[in-house]
Amino acid sequence: MKLKLNMEQGNILPKGLSSYKDGINVAVKIPHAKECGLFVWIKTKDGQEKKYKIPFSDAFRVGDISCMYLKDIEAQDCRYQIYADGRIVKDEYAVKMTGCEKWGKAVKQKDIYYGMGDEGFDWEEDRLLKTPFEDSYFYCMHVRGFTKHISSKVAHRGTFMGVVEKIPYLKELGITAVELMPAYEFCEIIYKEESQPTMEEVAKQYALEPNRERKGDKLNYWGYTKECQYFMPKTSYAAGPGQAAKEFKHMVKELHKNGIEVIMQFYFEKENPGFILEVLKYWRIEYHVDGFHLKGDPIPLALLATEALLKDTKLFYYSFPYEELYTDVMQPSYRHLASYRDDFMYDMRRYLKGDENMLPAVLGHLRHNSDNHGVVQYVTNYYGFTLADLVSYERKHNQANGEENRDGNEYNYSWNCGVEGASRKKSVTALRRQQMRNAFNLLFLSQASPLFLAGDEFGNSQKGNNNPYCLDNEISWLNWNGLEKNKDWFEYVKSLIAFRKAHPVLQGIRPLHLMDTLACGYPDVSYHGSQAWRPELENYNRHVGIMYCGAYGKKNRKEEDNSIFIAYNMHWQKRKLALPKLTKGKNWYVLSTTEKAAPLPKAEDKLEKVESGQEIELKPRTIVIYLAK
Repeated sequence: MKLKLNMEQGNILPKGLSSYKDGINVAVKIPHAKECGLFVWIKTKDGQEKKYKIPFSDAFRVGDISCMYLKDIEAQDCRYQIYADGRIVKDEYAVKMTGCEKWGKAVKQKDIYYGMGDEGFDWEEDRLLKTPFEDSYFYCMHVRGFTKHISSKVAHRGTFMGVVEKIPYLKELGITAVELMPAYEFCEIIYKEESQPTMEEVAKQYALEPNRERKGDKLNYWGYTKECQYFMPKTSYAAGPGQAAKEFKHMVKELHKNGIEVIMQFYFEKENPGFILEVLKYWRIEYHVDGFHLKGDPIPLALLATEALLKDTKLFYYSFPYEELYTDVMQPSYRHLASYRDDFMYDMRRYLKGDENMLPAVLGHLRHNSDNHGVVQYVTNYYGFTLADLVSYERKHNQANGEENRDGNEYNYSWNCGVEGASRKKSVTALRRQQMRNAFNLLFLSQASPLFLAGDEFGNSQKGNNNPYCLDNEISWLNWNGLEKNKDWFEYVKSLIAFRKAHPVLQGIRPLHLMDTLACGYPDVSYHGSQAWRPELENYNRHVGIMYCGAYGKKNRKEEDNSIFIAYNMHWQKRKLALPKLTKGKNWYVLSTTEKAAPLPKAEDKLEKVESGQEIELKPRTIVIYLAK
């Protein structure tokens, strides 16, 4: 076969390998190369492969993009590599590759081959869910770590299919979206800083011990690295070889069927703004991804926020230039942008452990919301302590990382409740559980969209490690034995999510103004101290009462919601609060207290009655919810 006789100038779009009726098109980015081209392997009719070296001519080049069209070739029978000035280089626009199917295997660039993406996936009637931020509950997970532990009891541990097997669990929990840590293709080998090798050096170093890590190398378990292939799912997260794209799509489709969105984290390190936009558009179209959490710098925020194709796609970042994007008369028809920042996390942690002068910040966070964008808040995230460790450790314990505990955040604002690490002392374990309930109440009773870390709902621990970025083992994997051990804790979290979903006044549909804008006799939100309507916000106080007026929330857009009073006391001593008076015929009822481990009852259950206007005594480190009926 003489391919040069069937070759002509191709199309610069789409990039990568594309299939057509009478051949294939290859368009690749190769900047600053004197000599470049393709190595192409094509299957013959007898099942053998023939290798061809096909140089690009200047006539086949537009800017940094070289392209060619090869006639009479089936895309599925073809694989290729790019060479440039004597080196094998990556195709950053490739949508499928082979060679990296095994997790943790050091792979040389010369052993990576690119090919045609999967075709013919049946999406059925799948569409983006477009869940409003006020109805969203985000769940941050690592695809591999979510089911890799043997206790997960799934058939395909550590894979996209493993996530699919856990969908009934996610649905029962009540979350509406999973946020996936990097699940696109990335290099998980971290080389020692003092010896960053070229690909040629890697080949020599692995000649004697192929597929083994060099001494001193680590695994990049998290995946935040510039060594990525952004247009394809992580091949080693697939249960079957070469099935990453199909399995990722299947995962998305099945999650959508169960009302769960898929938010992808993408870390970009000094990438071209146009390239970043291409990546997001591709995943939105090809993989039906519902949103993106953008990480890295710089990110072309205005470009992404105004892209028409992404207007129904959630975009998270530390903050967007909202004042440039929206005016009072020009508001988005769908709020798709959201601020995602650590302020809530650190202030709530400080309040949780009883620091002084936190009430003003806490009240601001609890009502924080916006008309034109979402706000995502959390007490824990993949970086830092898990919730169980937040109440069990005052210092990080990262010895397993191989950095002599010098890595990770020194300022966790945590409190161990009296004993560092594991404890069998009943008073300590009881206080820790109460503090965990307090933390989840602070999160789910805020107006913003809550996010929590996978495993926090059943007390998963990382043994005090607050930076397991390089640990692919039982420290970073979820231990599902905790679900059976702490079933009561799981039921509590599940009931708290259900309670918030049932009450629109807690869901942040619009910003709160601390004013009676409906002229109903009560402001939308009000603060209270030992006397009703008079909060005591001095720096030494750690208690406050918050009332949400039910008239400002409509159930099913018709029925007025219940008014809700939440009493907070993060002091180590008892404190008193006054319940505000209600309209005639209504009284307050005790719905729950974090002193008790029992799940929240349903509104129709029999509740303890408390007279309207009565003074209440709050026990130390306790949050109590009162419902008006």
